[in-house]
Amino acid sequence: MELGKGEWILLVEDDNVISALLKIILTGSGYNIVVAGDGEEAVKIYNGHQPKFDLVISDLGLPKLGGVELFTKLYYENPELKFIASSGFSGQDLIVSLKKMGVKAFIPKPFIPEDLIKILRNTLDS
Repeated sequence: MELGKGEWILLVEDDNVISALLKIILTGSGYNIVVAGDGEEAVKIYNGHQPKFDLVISDLGLPKLGGVELFTKLYYENPELKFIASSGFSGQDLIVSLKKMGVKAFIPKPFIPEDLIKILRNTLDS
Protein backbone atom coordinates (compact mmCIF):
# COMPACT_ATOMS: atom_id res chain seq x y z
CA MET A 1 0.00 0.00 0.00
CA GLU A 2 1.38 3.39 -1.02
CA LEU A 3 1.77 5.77 1.89
CA GLY A 4 1.40 9.51 2.20
CA LYS A 5 3.91 12.00 0.94
CA GLY A 6 3.39 14.64 3.61
CA GLU A 7 0.09 15.90 2.18
CA TRP A 8 -2.07 18.08 4.42
CA ILE A 9 -5.43 16.54 5.34
CA LEU A 10 -8.28 18.22 7.21
CA LEU A 11 -10.15 15.53 9.17
CA VAL A 12 -13.64 16.62 10.28
CA GLU A 13 -15.13 14.26 12.86
CA ASP A 14 -17.25 15.06 15.92
CA ASP A 15 -16.45 11.79 17.74
CA ASN A 16 -13.22 12.47 19.68
CA VAL A 17 -12.27 8.79 19.91
CA ILE A 18 -12.65 8.21 16.16
CA SER A 19 -10.80 11.42 15.26
CA ALA A 20 -7.92 10.64 17.65
CA LEU A 21 -7.59 7.11 16.27
CA LEU A 22 -7.71 8.26 12.64
CA LYS A 23 -5.19 11.00 13.33
CA ILE A 24 -2.74 8.42 14.73
CA ILE A 25 -3.30 6.03 11.80
CA LEU A 26 -3.05 8.71 9.10
CA THR A 27 -0.08 10.47 10.67
CA GLY A 28 1.67 7.11 10.90
CA SER A 29 0.89 6.60 7.21
CA GLY A 30 2.75 9.74 6.17
CA TYR A 31 0.07 12.43 6.20
CA ASN A 32 -0.11 15.74 8.08
CA ILE A 33 -3.47 15.76 9.87
CA VAL A 34 -5.43 18.68 11.32
CA VAL A 35 -8.67 17.81 13.14
CA ALA A 36 -11.88 19.83 13.36
CA GLY A 37 -14.75 18.75 15.60
CA ASP A 38 -17.60 20.36 13.64
CA GLY A 39 -18.36 21.99 10.31
CA GLU A 40 -17.99 25.60 11.46
CA GLU A 41 -14.58 24.91 12.99
CA ALA A 42 -13.58 23.11 9.78
CA VAL A 43 -14.38 26.18 7.64
CA LYS A 44 -12.28 28.43 9.90
CA ILE A 45 -9.36 26.01 9.91
CA TYR A 46 -9.59 25.37 6.15
CA ASN A 47 -9.60 29.07 5.28
CA GLY A 48 -6.77 30.00 7.65
CA HIS A 49 -4.38 27.08 7.13
CA GLN A 50 -1.10 27.45 5.27
CA PRO A 51 -0.10 25.52 3.31
CA LYS A 52 -3.50 24.83 1.78
CA PHE A 53 -5.06 21.44 2.47
CA ASP A 54 -4.65 18.75 -0.18
CA LEU A 55 -7.83 16.94 0.88
CA VAL A 56 -10.73 17.01 3.34
CA ILE A 57 -12.22 13.91 4.96
CA SER A 58 -15.51 14.62 6.68
CA ASP A 59 -18.26 12.81 8.49
CA LEU A 60 -21.64 13.91 7.12
CA GLY A 61 -23.46 14.02 10.48
CA LEU A 62 -21.72 17.00 12.07
CA PRO A 63 -22.97 19.54 14.61
CA LYS A 64 -23.27 23.26 13.73
CA LEU A 65 -22.70 22.77 10.00
CA GLY A 66 -23.37 19.37 8.46
CA GLY A 67 -20.98 17.58 6.12
CA VAL A 68 -22.96 18.33 2.94
CA GLU A 69 -23.16 22.02 3.86
CA LEU A 70 -19.45 22.00 4.70
CA PHE A 71 -18.62 20.49 1.32
CA THR A 72 -20.82 23.03 -0.48
CA LYS A 73 -19.20 25.96 1.33
CA LEU A 74 -15.63 24.76 0.73
CA TYR A 75 -16.33 23.70 -2.87
CA TYR A 76 -17.72 27.17 -3.63
CA GLU A 77 -14.41 28.65 -2.46
CA ASN A 78 -12.28 25.97 -4.16
CA PRO A 79 -13.84 23.99 -7.05
CA GLU A 80 -10.68 21.82 -7.19
CA LEU A 81 -11.42 20.56 -3.65
CA LYS A 82 -10.73 16.87 -3.03
CA PHE A 83 -13.34 15.79 -0.47
CA ILE A 84 -14.05 12.34 0.96
CA ALA A 85 -17.38 11.96 2.75
CA SER A 86 -18.06 9.35 5.39
CA SER A 87 -21.21 8.29 7.20
CA GLY A 88 -22.83 5.42 9.03
CA PHE A 89 -25.93 6.09 6.95
CA SER A 90 -25.43 5.30 3.33
CA GLY A 91 -27.53 4.41 0.37
CA GLN A 92 -26.97 4.43 -3.35
CA ASP A 93 -29.06 7.61 -3.73
CA LEU A 94 -26.89 9.46 -1.22
CA ILE A 95 -23.65 8.33 -2.86
CA VAL A 96 -24.87 9.28 -6.36
CA SER A 97 -26.05 12.67 -5.09
CA LEU A 98 -22.70 13.38 -3.38
CA LYS A 99 -20.74 12.42 -6.49
CA LYS A 100 -22.94 14.69 -8.65
CA MET A 101 -22.16 17.55 -6.26
CA GLY A 102 -18.43 16.96 -6.69
CA VAL A 103 -17.53 14.81 -3.69
CA LYS A 104 -14.62 12.65 -4.89
CA ALA A 105 -15.28 9.55 -2.76
CA PHE A 106 -17.57 8.11 -0.08
CA ILE A 107 -16.61 5.61 2.59
CA PRO A 108 -19.34 4.03 4.74
CA LYS A 109 -18.81 3.67 8.49
CA PRO A 110 -17.60 1.52 10.04
CA PHE A 111 -14.58 1.10 7.81
CA ILE A 112 -11.21 -0.59 8.01
CA PRO A 113 -8.36 1.95 8.22
CA GLU A 114 -6.63 0.30 5.25
CA ASP A 115 -9.71 0.98 3.11
CA LEU A 116 -9.64 4.66 4.08
CA ILE A 117 -5.92 4.91 3.32
CA LYS A 118 -6.47 3.30 -0.10
CA ILE A 119 -9.36 5.66 -0.96
CA LEU A 120 -7.34 8.61 0.37
CA ARG A 121 -4.32 7.78 -1.80
CA ASN A 122 -6.49 7.15 -4.89
CA THR A 123 -8.30 10.45 -4.39
CA LEU A 124 -5.08 12.41 -3.94
CA ASP A 125 -3.57 10.81 -7.03
CA SER A 126 -6.64 11.46 -9.21
